[in-house]
Formats: sequence, C-alpha cells, structure tokens
Amino acid sequence: MSVPDNWRRLGDNNSLWFAPEGGYGQYQNQAVFTHGVNFGVYRSQNRDLRQATQEFINNLAQGNRNLRLSTSFQRVTVSGRAGLSAGLTNANDATGQSESITLITTQLRNGDLFYMVAVAPQSEARSFASAFNNILRSVRLTD
Repeated sequence: MSVPDNWRRLGDNNSLWFAPEGGYGQYQNQAVFTHGVNFGVYRSQNRDLRQATQEFINNLAQGNRNLRLSTSFQRVTVSGRAGLSAGLTNANDATGQSESITLITTQLRNGDLFYMVAVAPQSEARSFASAFNNILRSVRLTD
C-alpha cells in the first residue's frame, strides 16, 4: 500500500495504523486516532463476505457504544478482489467529536477478513476522501 509521505506508521500486534501528524495520541493510557487508516485481519468463521463483515462491525461495536452503520454495504474492488464498503459514524472517545468511518473488507484465500478502516472527523471527511481512495487503490494483497 502507499500512504502520504507525511503520515506516520504506527502499529500493534493485531493491526497497522497510518496517520498524519496530529491525527493520533494517547487518551486514558490507550492509543487514539482522529485521522488515518487502519489495516488488519479479522479471523471469522464465516465464509460469506457480507456476513463476515457484519460480524466484524458487531465486534467493533462492542468496544464503541456510539458506533453506527450509516450507509448500506456497497460493492468495491480491493486488489482485484470482490470487496464491500460500508459507512459508519462514531463519537471519538478522546475528542467527543463525531467521526466518519469508511470500512472496506475483502476475504483472503484462507477465509480471514482483510479490512481497511479510514477515519476522520465528520467536519473533515471530504478533505480526506481523496487520500483514503488513493490508499485503497494502492493496496496489493499477495496471499
């Protein structure tokens, strides 16, 4: 994948974040992000892309009581594969601001769900849309 040069790579054991300076920080001893993209793999027992994606959203919602689906699933292509896109909204725990989230998923050959989560404050979502789309187009999966 290709991200803007001025974005920083941050990660933990389960996922990888890329965020611009000022788009991340610490809140109550946890990393928080207000702007950026998150990539990871979610292990689902479900082999249906739509159902696995919904399972992933439900899993995310367990830790984010304000997370809501704001658009229906749309078909997209991720690295030449069938994928899904969904819009979500949330209230950022650290800032209290409403944020716009785009979730992109596709299944890997082993059935796991590859995801990209793009997040920005709702007031800035349009200005980040082009960067997020460019990042998505640059993703290459080689499983």
